[in-house]
Amino acid sequence: MRTPSAPIYTPQGLARLRTATAWAIVGLVVVAAVGAYFRFVNSGPLGIDEWWHGVATVSHGSAPYAVAVFMANIGDRIGVLASAAILVALLLALRRFRDAVTVATTMLLGLIGSEALKSLVSRPRPWDQLYASHGHSFPSGHSMGAAALAVSIALVVTYSGSFSRNATRWVWAVSVCWILVMMWSRTAVHVHWLSDTLAGAILGASVAIIARRLCLPKEVTR
Repeated sequence: MRTPSAPIYTPQGLARLRTATAWAIVGLVVVAAVGAYFRFVNSGPLGIDEWWHGVATVSHGSAPYAVAVFMANIGDRIGVLASAAILVALLLALRRFRDAVTVATTMLLGLIGSEALKSLVSRPRPWDQLYASHGHSFPSGHSMGAAALAVSIALVVTYSGSFSRNATRWVWAVSVCWILVMMWSRTAVHVHWLSDTLAGAILGASVAIIARRLCLPKEVTR
């Protein structure tokens, strides 16, 4: 009998997860390659960075600025870790132990990868910040955290066996929207370039997928 902590892995679901894992590895390689470019060739903005920098800007005191500041506060390291801790505690209470380990692994790998890249790449932030932010620019830690947590939640729902296909699609849609809003907010207040947020989102989503693959039960991977 399946226990509450045992997700459902159909052959189709496993095939999709294997494919997603392969793409996640490619994503990590691309992020590392772009980071190497910024570290050794040119750390300045790309053409698309400069274009988006002008398009996405907001004004102090405006409603979009307030939204961007809210996202900055809720998406910082403390906010993301607190949200992840709550999610892990909830999963443990529901006796979904493997899911809890997967989420914790995702956040740990994401934070290690993000901080390591920031230190190695040392890309400067935009010069005209509209909201105080410190440290290096590549990749965006806020975007990484948003993607890691959102994709982790979507994967838990996908493989839980407790949600309809339509509900699962809605969870994925909300997750993607959350990531995009976080990415926009970081560029809107000029604390990151667009390429920083793209790299952060790819990093977060990739580690969530890889952590899910790593935490599969042995009997499923045979």
